[in-house]
Amino acid sequence: MSIRGKVAAVAAVAGVILLLPGCSSAPVAPTSEQSAQASEDASVEAGRYARANLRAMAKTPDAESCRSAWDNLLDEEEKGLLYGTWMNACVNPATP
Repeated sequence: MSIRGKVAAVAAVAGVILLLPGCSSAPVAPTSEQSAQASEDASVEAGRYARANLRAMAKTPDAESCRSAWDNLLDEEEKGLLYGTWMNACVNPATP
């Protein structure tokens, strides 16, 4: 395909995207409930990940080792996570 053909194809796709309903409107901010759920979900996922890492290092994911893992998180990693939810997911394998 020539360069003109590629440019025409890209322009056509961009035109279709702009014409789709809702594409021209600004994104809607999440509700506080959605934000809270996202924070809880991220905390559970991160806690499970820490648990898996502890087990991979042949350590028991108990309260002490999970607390140590939490203390070793960078500020950027810890931001937005809920400590209690994270710890529960790290220590308890049955966290939903």
